[in-house]
Amino acid sequence: MSTEPERVDVSSHTQKAHDQDGALRESLRSCTHCATRGEFWQAVQQSIKDRLGLERFGLWFRQSELMSADDQRIVVGVPNVIIQQFLTAKYAGAVAAAVEGLVGRPMEVSFDVAPRLFRQMRASRSAELRQSGPEAGHLPGTFRARAPESPPSEWGFDRLIVCRPNRLPFAAARELAGQENPRFRFLHVSGDYGSGKTALLRAIFALAGGPERGLAPVLMTAEDWCNEYYLAIQRKTTHLFRARFRSCGMFLLDDVQFVQGKAGGQLELLHTVKHILDRDGRVALSGTPHPDELQEIDPALRSLLKGAFPAVLLPPAPDERLEVVKELAARRGLNATRDVLRLIADRYGESFTAMESAVCRLVLYAGVEGCGKVELTAAQCAFAAMQPVTARPADLGAIKAAVGEAFHVTPEQLAGKSRSRTVCRARHAAIYLARRLTGASLTEVGRAFGGMSHSSVKHAADKTAADIATDAQLSSLIERLEKRLSGA
Repeated sequence: MSTEPERVDVSSHTQKAHDQDGALRESLRSCTHCATRGEFWQAVQQSIKDRLGLERFGLWFRQSELMSADDQRIVVGVPNVIIQQFLTAKYAGAVAAAVEGLVGRPMEVSFDVAPRLFRQMRASRSAELRQSGPEAGHLPGTFRARAPESPPSEWGFDRLIVCRPNRLPFAAARELAGQENPRFRFLHVSGDYGSGKTALLRAIFALAGGPERGLAPVLMTAEDWCNEYYLAIQRKTTHLFRARFRSCGMFLLDDVQFVQGKAGGQLELLHTVKHILDRDGRVALSGTPHPDELQEIDPALRSLLKGAFPAVLLPPAPDERLEVVKELAARRGLNATRDVLRLIADRYGESFTAMESAVCRLVLYAGVEGCGKVELTAAQCAFAAMQPVTARPADLGAIKAAVGEAFHVTPEQLAGKSRSRTVCRARHAAIYLARRLTGASLTEVGRAFGGMSHSSVKHAADKTAADIATDAQLSSLIERLEKRLSGA
């Protein structure tokens, strides 16, 4: 077996390839552990894997190769144009950072279709399609993230607790799922976290999936839907993906805000929803923010979402919260005094999920302690014992000051309305730290940053958490700020 270094066929002109190899060798002088072209590309791949994680690397860079390189630029080969465009828009910076870390200076990175990888992917897709057949119920290798064919009994409308503010949304959802000719066919459910959006979509799924309806509903999260779509792109099976989703009688998608910033996923969702509605199908989407609050969203998709029948879920009114807690306690078998139920209603009443979680914690506590009936003192001890132990709580003002200093912006800018990239990035980082280091509620954090809504605060924190996973420099900065603010 030959032991010569790997050579990549980058051109039919041998001299050009030789010149490029010479230029690359010059670049490799600063990368002492890379002596050959193959070793250099392996080192780049390992750095990309460290930055993006094994899952993202396997999804997007497993089929890639180094097509050409000189002292200023490298060209990465990929299987098709769709992947080329996606990587150019999404991961060119990560690859450039990986290369710079190896050679010690910035280099331009671009992507191009590699004929060998194109032929390889086409042959692989043909083989898989022959094995699975056109009638296969799933894409080869997809996530199969789907609601069960027979939904659990607790998914029904009869299991939902209907409060005054939510009577209209619940009635609209029941009409969409249960009537033969509903007055509307497109529903958008919005509300803060813990308001019951997922429970309402599950109730729609359970009712629409009954044998008398015949709607064949599909329910999944937007995250799983996007993952399947991008995997279908990579595997060149988008025709199967579209056939499966566009042929269903009812499409239910939870957490639609996950498509923010995903241009390809947004376009596919837009056409999928339009196709289903044009066929007189039914669609129900749920999302934490209102369509007007979505960021990095295609205008056509935003317009489509705003055209849906709005179902806005609100927390129970203050005078209803105690009754909600009583119902939850009865369902979970919690035997507690009225003072305990009132404590739960007062402390957690703005979220159905939080109230149910508190009831479940007391059920667990009562079982461990052997309490016949939970009294107020025991409940307070239980809640105190289950709170996470943290270092000295950070102050929101201190967080704004520290983040402002690190990002070179003022605390006034963080609390203002500026939409500049630098200020937004700093504001999101400050909100992320506020959520991690303080006991402040979403409302309190939003108030400290210019009156932002619950959903906008949550989105800002989630976006920074996602950025930290792919940006080593930001991750290091946030870690230093966190240690400084927590006194660790």
